[in-house]
Amino acid sequence: SNDAGESSDQVVININPGPTVDSITVEEASWKSGKGSGTLTVIASTNVISSQLFATDPDVDTIAMTSLGSGRFQALVSIRPSPVLVTITSSLGASVTVSVSN
Repeated sequence: SNDAGESSDQVVININPGPTVDSITVEEASWKSGKGSGTLTVIASTNVISSQLFATDPDVDTIAMTSLGSGRFQALVSIRPSPVLVTITSSLGASVTVSVSN
């Protein structure tokens, strides 16, 4: 304190940003029959381009989707029979389950 009895303290506050929140938009989830099998096509995007997207359904292991750039991703999977649902998840925690069209 000084001669007048006044004092001051310095306080440092560090702000750590929380985890990045992302969302997923599904553009296409479709299945087309082919010779002996069929192809599941999933196209989705995320609002956080540093995220990685993954696709899965109960009959397929989780697969990393291929980046198309600008936060868009695609998965092409040979599968029979046609899946009813597909789940897309991101490396940042977002998840969405959609119906597959035939």
